[in-house]
Amino acid sequence: METISTRVVLTLYKCVLLVIAGAALLLSGCGKSFLELKNPQAIDFDHISDLESLTTASTGVYSLFKQSNYYNRTFILVPELMTDNGFISIKNSGRYLNEDRFTVTNGDSYITGAWRLMSQVVTNANLALAASRAIEFPAADQEDANQIIGELYACRALACFDMLRFYAQPYNFTADASHPGIPIYTEPANQIIYPARETVAKSYDQIIADLKQAESLLGDIKKNGHFTLAAAQALLAKVYLYKEDWVNAELYATKAIDNGNYTLLSNGSYVSGWASKFTAESLLEIGNTPNSNSGSDGIGYFTEQNGYGDFLATEDLYNIYAATDVRRNLIVPGVRAGGEPQAYFIKKYPNGVSSRDDNPKVLRKSEVYLIRAEARAEQALTNDSHRAGALEDLNRIAQRADPLAADVDLSGEALIDRILLERRKELAFEGNRLFDLNRKGKDVTNIQSDAQTTFEYPHNRFIMPVPYDEMNANPNMDQNPGWR
Repeated sequence: METISTRVVLTLYKCVLLVIAGAALLLSGCGKSFLELKNPQAIDFDHISDLESLTTASTGVYSLFKQSNYYNRTFILVPELMTDNGFISIKNSGRYLNEDRFTVTNGDSYITGAWRLMSQVVTNANLALAASRAIEFPAADQEDANQIIGELYACRALACFDMLRFYAQPYNFTADASHPGIPIYTEPANQIIYPARETVAKSYDQIIADLKQAESLLGDIKKNGHFTLAAAQALLAKVYLYKEDWVNAELYATKAIDNGNYTLLSNGSYVSGWASKFTAESLLEIGNTPNSNSGSDGIGYFTEQNGYGDFLATEDLYNIYAATDVRRNLIVPGVRAGGEPQAYFIKKYPNGVSSRDDNPKVLRKSEVYLIRAEARAEQALTNDSHRAGALEDLNRIAQRADPLAADVDLSGEALIDRILLERRKELAFEGNRLFDLNRKGKDVTNIQSDAQTTFEYPHNRFIMPVPYDEMNANPNMDQNPGWR
């Protein structure tokens, strides 16, 4: 599958995967110094001729995830900012004000930038995959080649899943998921194309197919900053959860949980784990380094008070944690000089000002337990035998954070709501809140520094608009309802 941004195809791609420029260039991120090519889908990839050059190509694909308008800021910030988890301080640098106020437009630079990068991940992954199919790898290289190819499939799936969550309503928005999803294209094109959006159902089908292909190729060795078998299975569990395929969500969550390469952090090491890289419970992190990161455009600089410090937690979020919950220590009350006299500072990205290389955590084992808990609780609505397993998974995460917490003993919709609350506690500031509320059919409360508004589900503005540039370039592109 390929999500094609025709705006990028028509008006030139920056940061096109240029293997001939070398890995150093790929790791440097987007910049004006990159060559601009009129049709990146027609790039001659004959230079990907062996394992080494294919590996270099995959490095370029991964580098796109860590741009500031993707996982290093926009994509994890916006789904938190538009909800009840965080807001922009009254003393601010002028960034993300429209997201904070629920007044995003289709010309928004952050939303446009995210679309471009997600599209570009898929385009470049497609180019590398197409080139790999022409290579006859030596027997000694085949296993490593399979790993890289599997990673490319998984990267493509992640970018498409992210685009689907950001720009399309959830799977259950229509009875048969026939509402607009994302453009799908599976092979590089040798000419400019104008793809229409496929349905959400077809979009999910292709994402799942990509992840199953990745599963068949990936090895079981832990590989920091890269997709592994467990990471692909965890992502597949999350995709099935969003699709409301509870049986497969449980199945793949169990596969990821049973993988011995990953374990939950202890209560005592939970807070310090956020200053560390590639912790024992991280199945997939975005691999920033002191020499390759988003700098002052990263999420950590946006939360740390010695940086911009614009993004603050809400008092509402702070108050849902018990005093004995270790996760409460990641929100520190204080006074924002020149801003709020009572502020709540976010500490999940503590290296944002010093080395500026916090690793955004895309998939953690704690989330996989909560995925399985939710899948089991949903099945328990019609078969109570699943309830015990759901409670076991939920209590494991709740009591890891707060050993003094009493056992949760709920059933039915109350149990499902309690799991959603635990997701809010555990995954705050990791880019899940808006998506969770929307897929569960919940109202969204947008909390600002001096205002609070509740928007009832369903709502056109719970998803982002297709960027104006894309609409202007592609005559076959349909805008989301409410954004025309």
